[in-house]
Amino acid sequence: MRTKARVRFKKQERNQRQAGERIIAALSGDQRRVIALSAEGYEPGEIARELALDVDYVNSFMTGLIQRLTHECVIASPEWRNVLVWASDRELIDR
Repeated sequence: MRTKARVRFKKQERNQRQAGERIIAALSGDQRRVIALSAEGYEPGEIARELALDVDYVNSFMTGLIQRLTHECVIASPEWRNVLVWASDRELIDR
């Protein structure tokens, strides 16, 4: 790989890692629990009942997290399963 391309790749990789770290730092306890319950197979309505949250809050959080991770190029495509893989890789949830 050429030097300029390698430098660009490393910079992009660093930016993605830092964006992921910023997003993790901004997650509240409820949001972390939403991710954990979703990884266990709970649907948004079930998560809302379990955590005594509004279903709209759970849905908007999930949508917003997908958008933030996609916008920062942390995940490849805007799908919730990619968010769960990302969270598992960052040890936010157990595999």
